[in-house]
Amino acid sequence: MSSHLRHLRYPRLVLATCLVSLGACAVNPATGGRMFSLVSEGQEIEMGQQAMAEVDATMGLYDDPELQAYVDSVGQALAGVAERPELPWTFKIVDDPVINAFALPGGPVYLARGIMAHFNSEAEMASVLGHEIGHITARHSVEQITRAQLMQIGLVASTVLVPELRPFGDALGGGLGMLFLKFGRDDESQSDELGFRYMMRLGYDPQGAVDMFRILERQRDTSGGSIPEWQSTHPDPGNRVLAAEQRVASSQVDGGIVRRDEYLRRIEGIMFGNDPDQGFFVEGRFVHPEFRLQFRFPEGWTTRNAPTSVLAQSPERDAVMQVTLGEGDTPEQAADAFFDQQGIERLGSRSRTVNGLPAVQGTFRVTGQQGTLDGQVLFVRHSDLVFRFMGYTSTSRMGTYAVTFEQALESFAPMNEERWINLEPKRIELVRVETEMTAERFFQRYPSTVSLDTIRLINGWDAGHVIPAGTLVKRVTGEGVPGDE
Repeated sequence: MSSHLRHLRYPRLVLATCLVSLGACAVNPATGGRMFSLVSEGQEIEMGQQAMAEVDATMGLYDDPELQAYVDSVGQALAGVAERPELPWTFKIVDDPVINAFALPGGPVYLARGIMAHFNSEAEMASVLGHEIGHITARHSVEQITRAQLMQIGLVASTVLVPELRPFGDALGGGLGMLFLKFGRDDESQSDELGFRYMMRLGYDPQGAVDMFRILERQRDTSGGSIPEWQSTHPDPGNRVLAAEQRVASSQVDGGIVRRDEYLRRIEGIMFGNDPDQGFFVEGRFVHPEFRLQFRFPEGWTTRNAPTSVLAQSPERDAVMQVTLGEGDTPEQAADAFFDQQGIERLGSRSRTVNGLPAVQGTFRVTGQQGTLDGQVLFVRHSDLVFRFMGYTSTSRMGTYAVTFEQALESFAPMNEERWINLEPKRIELVRVETEMTAERFFQRYPSTVSLDTIRLINGWDAGHVIPAGTLVKRVTGEGVPGDE
């Protein structure tokens, strides 16, 4: 839950209307094939612009104007040689530690700072930017909308559960996390090919695409087989590395623009892992150094610290808890604003104190398309802000979770432990090795605050890799969030 949350009371989901009156057959500008589309280019651009404003507000952009400008310059060059150069292209870095990238309809493309830390050259970055551009030039999101016959599309969900409690179904049924458009394997294969095309047109070394897909493979392998964030929305169409190697071979191009050292100098100092200032989970609780608060979710629940809220989901996926900011300057004002929303029935509420903090606690019921939900909610004032802590489940399951919700709400309290205050984040630091050495020797000579496996991963090294003399190498310094790799 980032500190910019104080400016984001009740961030609104984007629900861009697709004015679908007549379908039309058209030629796909990137592939040359025929496609049936219910969404005009103007509507596609409008959806993307509205969603971009929502992503910027709810996820937040990484605070490095020079790095942002660099990414945009590379992206604009790639978009300029693609099939739809007239679109309002934008390329940005979101302040997210995961290995991820995504495209919105009609032009916006995002890289997470987490994936930036794993690139080892501009060519690798260009391969991912080209891939995301390919999704837009081939109108993959538009095809999805048409196939699903959707009149509306919400591109940002699950991290924002109010107002009107609209995304309950997403949170209860689909798990926690950002739910962007998920592309099919055919779309992924096509975007891989298009991204390769755009790289080649600008003279990048196509080996950058091979190296990038190897990074994703290694990340999956080191995470115990779990699917990385990027691959969850960009499924592997089948042996990506081999397919990329075959494209390189068939191109008969040997070399090209790499810009390895130039890229590494650009990202020197970039934050690695979670930002301590946005709060973190430690010792079975969530602590927020800036807001000086703490609370606990039940043991065994899946948790996520999103930019505008902190979330938890029950192991059975039938109950959710959320902490975010309330609307108003007092608990009473926040409670009234919440209960005054259409569709929310106030079952009861009372003023009280929680661990010495003024609060209003209440119960509510919501009747929606997916049934009836019951919940408990706490509005508590702390650090000149009003926080809202709520838990909810289906009405039939409320008896099971009522005590669990009550115990979690009771855990909201001030936090003044100096050991969790003013932690410095982990950051990428560069070292130019003077002599040839192994990864193990580098790790001994230039210690990091992450594991050797992580150092191998961010530098793109296989087991047994020997670092040539004079090579610029990444390491990670800074205390960072406890236990953060």
